[in-house]
Amino acid sequence: MKKITLFVFTILSIFLFSFQDGPKKGMDKEARKKAQKEIAEYNKANVVPVLLENRKEFDNKLSDAEKKELASLRTRLDNLKEENKSMKKDKKKGEAPTEEQKAAKEAAQKEMRQIMTAAWAVVDNHEADLKSIKEANKANEEKWRTDMKAIMEKYRPEGSMKGEGKKKGHNKGKHKMGRNPMGANRDVMFVLMDPTKSVDEIAAQMEKMGKRRYGDPDGKGKKRRGHSMEDED
Repeated sequence: MKKITLFVFTILSIFLFSFQDGPKKGMDKEARKKAQKEIAEYNKANVVPVLLENRKEFDNKLSDAEKKELASLRTRLDNLKEENKSMKKDKKKGEAPTEEQKAAKEAAQKEMRQIMTAAWAVVDNHEADLKSIKEANKANEEKWRTDMKAIMEKYRPEGSMKGEGKKKGHNKGKHKMGRNPMGANRDVMFVLMDPTKSVDEIAAQMEKMGKRRYGDPDGKGKKRRGHSMEDED
């Protein structure tokens, strides 16, 4: 269930993280806190409104049946999140999962596959529309990358060299600046985004995701790697 729960949170925030690589290693607590705060403010003011408007415009391209289907898929994703919370409460730390828990996990994984298959069907039906949105946003995305990179450079520790770590191979396999961490899943994430959410709601979820992904400078929650985190709500 780990990847399933993260997916729920990622739907509204994955685009935002495709334009920055998070607070850099080596930052002290205060610098990292300031960097996260400024990135969150930038996203809320500049990125979220554009993405939300894009998603609302895309909604006009959908049939009533497709809108109903996507609403149902979002509800099913929310249900998976609740199931995960229940499973976490039932599982005792350090103990192997029971057969019942294994069966529940397999059922949840199957449900996720079915949700994704249905969502991809909508993506496939609107390839031209999605391509048009991406083309129209090229200039915006380039500006977002440049601006976020400048924000991160501002908080880079003194004496650290740009690109340090890459030469030593420490960043192997990690997401690059401007590279979407979900790769080919970007379109399906966009389609599953809820256009009825407000900018504040999306921005709040984005900020929460940032703390989950890169660690909370105040020490709340855990820093996690990759896209296989458990829900901590």
